[in-house]
Amino acid sequence: MERIGEHAVVIGGSMAGLLAASALADAYDRVTVLDRDALPDDLQGRRAVPQGRHAHALLPHGQVCLDALLPGLGADLLAGGAVACAAMEETRFVIGGHPLARASTGTHSILASRPFIEGHVRRRVRALPGVELVDRCDALGLTASADGERVTGVRILRRADGSCEETVAADLVVAATGRSARVPAWLEAIGHPVPAEERLAIDVTYASRHVRLPAGALGGDKLVLVGARPGLPRTLFLFAQEGGRWILSVGGYGAAHRPPADPEGAAAFAATVAPPDVLAAIEAAEPLDDVATHRFPDSVRRRYERLRRFPAGLLVCGDAVCSFNPTYGQGMTVAAAEAVALRDCLREGERDLAPRCFAAASVTVDHAWELSVGADLALPEVRAPRPLRVRAVNAYLRRLRATAEHDAAVAGAFSAVIAMRATPRHVLRPSIAARVVAGPRPAPPSGPAVGIRRGVLRVGEVCTPLREAGAVGASEAVVFLHGNPGSGADWEALLAAVGPRRRAVAWDAPGFGEASAPAGFPQTVEAHAAFVGRALDALGIERAHLVAHDFGGPWGLTWAASDPHRFASAVLLGTGALPGYRWHALARLWRTPVAGELFMATTTRPGFRLLLRRGNPRGLPRTFLDRMYADFDADTRRAVLRLYRSVADPATAGERLAAALRPLDRPALVIWGRHDPYLPVALAERQRDAFPRADVRVLDLSGHWPFIDDHATVAAAVTGFLDRHAAAEPVPELAAYASAA
Repeated sequence: MERIGEHAVVIGGSMAGLLAASALADAYDRVTVLDRDALPDDLQGRRAVPQGRHAHALLPHGQVCLDALLPGLGADLLAGGAVACAAMEETRFVIGGHPLARASTGTHSILASRPFIEGHVRRRVRALPGVELVDRCDALGLTASADGERVTGVRILRRADGSCEETVAADLVVAATGRSARVPAWLEAIGHPVPAEERLAIDVTYASRHVRLPAGALGGDKLVLVGARPGLPRTLFLFAQEGGRWILSVGGYGAAHRPPADPEGAAAFAATVAPPDVLAAIEAAEPLDDVATHRFPDSVRRRYERLRRFPAGLLVCGDAVCSFNPTYGQGMTVAAAEAVALRDCLREGERDLAPRCFAAASVTVDHAWELSVGADLALPEVRAPRPLRVRAVNAYLRRLRATAEHDAAVAGAFSAVIAMRATPRHVLRPSIAARVVAGPRPAPPSGPAVGIRRGVLRVGEVCTPLREAGAVGASEAVVFLHGNPGSGADWEALLAAVGPRRRAVAWDAPGFGEASAPAGFPQTVEAHAAFVGRALDALGIERAHLVAHDFGGPWGLTWAASDPHRFASAVLLGTGALPGYRWHALARLWRTPVAGELFMATTTRPGFRLLLRRGNPRGLPRTFLDRMYADFDADTRRAVLRLYRSVADPATAGERLAAALRPLDRPALVIWGRHDPYLPVALAERQRDAFPRADVRVLDLSGHWPFIDDHATVAAAVTGFLDRHAAAEPVPELAAYASAA
């Protein structure tokens, strides 16, 4: 590269400033980096970078840029103890509630702390010929030519006793001054316009500490990222770092989701976000330091590339141009890409350097800004206008994330955009868009239920079909409770999935399916709850793990509140305690005398199919619909009317039930279909009112019957949950079948 000047000054010795200096070193005889902080000679953090104590990511594109600027830096980091991580193979991403499918991409990331990475960069830059780092020095403003059209230097004040203001002359000044508004103020002072600002208030706070995990606590995973989602705007990062440490960071949007600064509070906050196995690893970890917190009020972008008038001899980079939500880990990568753009522009000489550099850098900044702001605007908790384009893109991305849970090709394309190896348009390519439009294709049940024993359960005057799987006579069992309309037959596929490891039972509730009910049986929540207890007595079950759907939730949880010693855990499939719930339109019709009876009398098979398919984007199998209609006989229709009319105020009943269950603090898995037309998806998060540690999952393309329309996903989640919380009593021949399947 040809020399184009004698002296360049960089204001700011953080990552953006150091990398800018590396790009300038071949174009100027001398490069001086000024920083107000004391710059360490080792790999320690700096007081001026408080966010350095939190999780940082060097995205694969950032790693490529660093090696282009400082050849061999990646190898130096790994030799110094940084962790190599195979992208998508050794990483776990849960984005918008969807775990991304694993895939082999052939790319790697480098995992290390911010002080470690910055320290290695600083050491390499300090060793470059002609580069000098001057610390404990404040930049006060710019000096300029008489007409103000060219910046000629920087006014400084050293942080030493007896210091006076000095002027450092420069052919080029690069301002890497961070997210403060110092550069716009300096521009005004020399008679230039300030750039337009775009600002998105997000009020993100995060809390972090270093921990040491037990060996193999996460299997082969080296990075776990759980992103915020609507209704639960909380995040969790658990990254391997140098020295065998891990960084655990949790974050949240707004005051209601601000993580506490004390260890116990931060741990409780993590429990609301972490997948169960990750939570177990965190709970088993050794803390290595105190919890540190950092608050980030807003994302800010200053549009220097749109200024029609800008002084020669000045550039701006890093957070001074654009400061992103740190949740997305883009800062170091964008700084490195901007430095590469600066190097390439310098090769073409000094003419029009600022507009060329701003235009080149804006390509990377556009990419990162679009990703971070778009993701934040997908959260209703972020209050800001959402133009039609943003709403359309986020609707597409919701479907893409749901598809990426099962489709490795879509997951790989999405991860390439997240890693900034590809632009956002990459996920709009026809081959990817076709998969997204088709939607997720989870595997259906593999065949007829295997290992189900059918019999009869007699409880007093009630005689009901009984379906069982797993160990015979075990005192601990998984108890399936169907809803309305429904019967124990709803659960056969899940019974078969659970049976190889433990006892599982399902029956038809009195008055539903093929169960008889005495003439005086009251169709109330309390009566059904009492029946659950008597049925468990008859079956010899002393410890019950409930799996419930629809009305089965209030039945089972009301029993659980009355007999907490036998209640072990709950899986709630579109059900639970329902604080704040108001009856849906069909329920209001059923509760109305005469109108309800007329509806039941005139319901036909085609109408019933339409009713059940409502709110199910994937549809429901014809065999399931026809079997449900067969169960929906005259006795069941009368039971439905009496049941709905027995509950005057479901909201108050739900609040009382949640208050009774909360002190028990039982483990719970909550799975909800986003399109459920009867029990709104907002109720999924409300289950934490009853189960503070609940693992809440929302299936984007499911409705009221997620265990039917996405059986594979639900079965995997349920069996995984039970493996963690229920004793296993495997039946050898069924276990062999399950392994083969």
